[in-house]
Amino acid sequence: MKKYFIPIIAASLIFSGCFHRNNRLEAVLDYSGNNRGELEKVLAHYSQAPADSLKLQAAIFLIENMPGHYSLTSPLLESYYAKVDTIKNIPYSAKKLMQIIPYNYPEFRNDLQIQEDVKCITADFLIHNIDLAFRQWETLPWTQDLDFETFKEALLPYRIANEPLDYWRDSIEYFQKKLRQSIDNYDDCRYSAKNMSYKLLYFLHIPSLIPDERLKGFDMDCIPTSQYNLFTKRICGIPSVIDFIPHFANRNGRHYWAVILDSKYQSLKVVQADMYRAAKIYRQTYAHQPVVTPKRQEYVPAFFRNPFHKDVTKEYIPTTDVTIRLPRGTGAKHAYLAIFNDLTWKPIACAEVSGRKACFRHMGRDAVYLPVYYNREEEMLPLGNPFLLASDGSIYPFEPSKEKTDSLILTRKYPNSSMHDFWGKSILKTRFEASNDKDFKQRDTIYTINQQVTLDYQYVYPDSTLKRRYWRFACTPPQTVFLSQMAFFDENGQKLNGKLIGPDSTQAGGLLEDDPVFYCQIGNWVGMDFGKEVGVSQIRFLPRNDGNTIFPGDDYELFYYQYPEGWISLGMQTAEKEELIYTNVPAGSLYWLRNLTTGKEERIFVKKGNNIVFL
Repeated sequence: MKKYFIPIIAASLIFSGCFHRNNRLEAVLDYSGNNRGELEKVLAHYSQAPADSLKLQAAIFLIENMPGHYSLTSPLLESYYAKVDTIKNIPYSAKKLMQIIPYNYPEFRNDLQIQEDVKCITADFLIHNIDLAFRQWETLPWTQDLDFETFKEALLPYRIANEPLDYWRDSIEYFQKKLRQSIDNYDDCRYSAKNMSYKLLYFLHIPSLIPDERLKGFDMDCIPTSQYNLFTKRICGIPSVIDFIPHFANRNGRHYWAVILDSKYQSLKVVQADMYRAAKIYRQTYAHQPVVTPKRQEYVPAFFRNPFHKDVTKEYIPTTDVTIRLPRGTGAKHAYLAIFNDLTWKPIACAEVSGRKACFRHMGRDAVYLPVYYNREEEMLPLGNPFLLASDGSIYPFEPSKEKTDSLILTRKYPNSSMHDFWGKSILKTRFEASNDKDFKQRDTIYTINQQVTLDYQYVYPDSTLKRRYWRFACTPPQTVFLSQMAFFDENGQKLNGKLIGPDSTQAGGLLEDDPVFYCQIGNWVGMDFGKEVGVSQIRFLPRNDGNTIFPGDDYELFYYQYPEGWISLGMQTAEKEELIYTNVPAGSLYWLRNLTTGKEERIFVKKGNNIVFL
């Protein structure tokens, strides 16, 4: 009953048919132009009976926040949509995702037209959507404790992106059996909407279903996955939204996910926010959120002008408010905190400048920030040195010493991940063997790997007086090993050339190349036929790795950060072995090692004691 309770005075105003229209609603109705009549029909429809009080509020919510929501269309897109409609036996949520996919492809972006919802949406469509959303809210057992404000964002909206408008809520048939089972077996004491979602979701290999060759390279990463999950959840009446980390604070990349808003599941957790630190976490909303209003001739990045982003950082992780003081003479009206991601500083939070101070609310901890602003030429400029916001909320600036220097011994340019540990362990108990028998029925065991290895070049030194024609790397099935490179050298240090052999040789040709990121899967053995008996003085091999160790022959450059200059070079080096040594480095600074030869994963770091610590 609490869902439908409204004050008697308010009810009398609403149901008299002349309820108070605020300025915002009137402004939207005016903006709708020739479509105003359709929107008025919706308001009139829900103004007739007290039982429709919340539906009227829902309609007002949708209409007031409708500007900025739109579909994209073109003749090419319409033809593509028709192909999607012909696909059989898949959930409609998959088709809705496929409608969105072409928007990021240049071939489909020509002649795009925007169809604003507020100027074309029909009364019948909006009423149908509202009624179905309320039916879900009123009848599904896991929505009974869902409050109205959460319902408006997590279940009511008629779209999630810029997909074409259609009656997707009616596509429940595909999920009907599982939905019926979930409702029948729902136990309020043991289950929540989150539990139900696991039972209702269908996982498909969507890239293989896309009906257009131009889209076959589509990657089902976290963004389309979250959109597909959100459509599926909303069709099944599971209140959900999309939250996202726009840039990780200690890694390259970002992450999006569909989160269920459920009063029984209070703790919002996402593994990426723990594994890869988050400086900010935002939520995609239907409702308009406050945005940064540019001052006269001021540039504000597009992200902070998007009205459909809501800061939810404090709902996930510990946060701290950070206040910075600006130097004189910048003229900045807004300041930003940026984090290092994908080889550059990316703004992640914005604050208005007041009295040369800017206060940033709810900043994620254990992250390095650089205070910046933008000039009229849209250039990002620093406001000071970078600083670490520590786990206890303390701030530690990185200020390079003008007097004290240090030495750095560098073996990596990017931090390890949990997968690296797995790759290193997977190679345990493998061995190198030699034989004059191609089938290795009679063989000599040269070396067995009994300790976990690091993910850089590894060396084995056999007795070179042992001469054999066939040499191999072997594991014991069902063991599976990932190997990147393998090479054999004679007693003069010259690389031996031969022919790959063995059951795993057909997909292992890259082992003989110099690409450190290549890897192949070894489930039995792969070896070399040198055509004659040879002595081997050195075996060099490289486990599967991320290409971020120091590779001999690659060119590197080290930088340190100093305000106001920015990144200052400490010189280039060509690596002669698996480490680089830099001396006379300004102490106390933030550093960045670049591989000028290859790769794109690089991370800022500091020196603590004798250790290199990536941040």
